[in-house]
Amino acid sequence: MATSAKIAGMAQEPGRTFIDADTSIDGKIQGKDATIAGKFKGEVTITGSLVLSPTANVDATVQADLVEVGGAFSGKLTSRKVVVLETGKVMGTLDAGQLVVREGAVLNGPVAAGKAAAGGSGGAVAPAAPTAKS
Repeated sequence: MATSAKIAGMAQEPGRTFIDADTSIDGKIQGKDATIAGKFKGEVTITGSLVLSPTANVDATVQADLVEVGGAFSGKLTSRKVVVLETGKVMGTLDAGQLVVREGAVLNGPVAAGKAAAGGSGGAVAPAAPTAKS
């Protein structure tokens, strides 16, 4: 799980991009590993891991090898493996080879998970979560 100590430690990792909780960025991120704790809008292409901390608010098209969502995400997310933590909120399209959703997480939108997702072969597709009607 992404704890504040884990996130603080990751911010000091050489080669890891870190956007802190007090930062807001519109644009593109390309690189190996990144942690977003603040606001980001745009495109993210990561060859390693992307961590969205509990304070993150991201509206983007994301492609990464591994994504851990602890904050708010909206947009399109494509990854080999996605973990949505208890504090995570995903609104949008999710395409993952492997998907882990922790109890308490919010996941709303079209989901493709399994080997067919994220460039594999075969797999399962889950329909969008139903919404409550007033």
